Amino acid sequence: MLKKIALPILIIGFAIVAFMLLKVSEPETPAMAKKEKAWLVEAVTAEYQRIAPEVTIYGRVETPRDASLKAALEADVIEVNVLEGDNVTAGQTLIKLDDIDIQLTLQQRQADVREAQAQIETENQRFQRDKALLANQKQLLELADKAVQRARKLEQTRLASQASLDDTLAAYEQQALALKQLQFDIDNHKIRLAQLQAAKQRAEALLAQAEVNLSRTEIKAPFDGRVAGLTVALGDRVRPGDTLLTVYDLDNLEVRAQIPGRYIPQVRQMLQQGRNLQAEAEVDDQLIRLSLNRLSGEVRQDSGGIDGLFRIENNMTPLPLGTFVELQLQLAEQNNVIEVPFSALYGMDRVYRIDEGHLQSVAIERVGEIEREAGKNSLLIRSDALSPGDLIAATQLPNAITGLRVEVAD
Repeated sequence: MLKKIALPILIIGFAIVAFMLLKVSEPETPAMAKKEKAWLVEAVTAEYQRIAPEVTIYGRVETPRDASLKAALEADVIEVNVLEGDNVTAGQTLIKLDDIDIQLTLQQRQADVREAQAQIETENQRFQRDKALLANQKQLLELADKAVQRARKLEQTRLASQASLDDTLAAYEQQALALKQLQFDIDNHKIRLAQLQAAKQRAEALLAQAEVNLSRTEIKAPFDGRVAGLTVALGDRVRPGDTLLTVYDLDNLEVRAQIPGRYIPQVRQMLQQGRNLQAEAEVDDQLIRLSLNRLSGEVRQDSGGIDGLFRIENNMTPLPLGTFVELQLQLAEQNNVIEVPFSALYGMDRVYRIDEGHLQSVAIERVGEIEREAGKNSLLIRSDALSPGDLIAATQLPNAITGLRVEVAD
């Protein structure tokens, strides 16, 4: 019985001793170092150049010369000769209003002027008549005075009664009163004539106003241009101040585009020096050349720059108002700039230099852009931390940080 129990125990002990001997004598395997992952990127070599940078800006076509033609009187629309988008010439009748009421008013004003002129002529004739009667009235007054003298002598000699003398005195006073009235009328001729002339001027002014109102029944184009909008139709009743249509000048088209604030100092300096800032745009396969005419006098809220007003120089086919335009504005030549693809830019002002296989963040200044073949634009940058020959990563990495290991693709 004891023998049956000891044998398994010996076997188990022997197995344990053998396992321990094998464990101790096992050769050591060295741990393999984990290789750091390298991201494959493209790179460009930094080269200092002298280049005239370009800036891509966006704007819309507008004009400083547009007119909203409005009604100056209340009338019915009886003719509409244009439609929206039609080209018009200066003086062309665009809309005609009913002029019946104005014609009647005009006839009244003409009659008022003729009446005032007739009153002036009557006053002048009266003045000439009064001057001619003045001498006669003086003679009659002298005769009446002599009659009074005779009547007094006769009354003193008892040859005439007191009643006869009174009648003679009354006749003298009446004649003297008539002479004074006549003299008064002559002296006041200038005043009456001035009043009549003022009345005539007033009537002539009202006549001129009626003639102006009559001319306003025909809405004419103020200049060569294009109809931007039409707000009335045949048969409409319009009132003073109602807008009938708008017209803009095709020869004074401009493009309003916002210039980023970082380029404004350079743009202002070029304008002050009298240098011409050129820009190009392509609209409907048409190459348009523009020049910066002026900067806006107001900075709009929530804007990152100032609006520039660009004059269109070769507007072969006039663009409609509001047309969206992408401009390439050329700035002055810059020294010590580096050309890189846009894919090298991180954020707004950072690129990565490749230093011994690792990325190194570098702050840069954006100078502008430049258009290359196939319509691709390159970014122009400047930085004191970059030297000629430095490698700049040109691939966008989502996890790019300083120290990240990269490998430059051939």
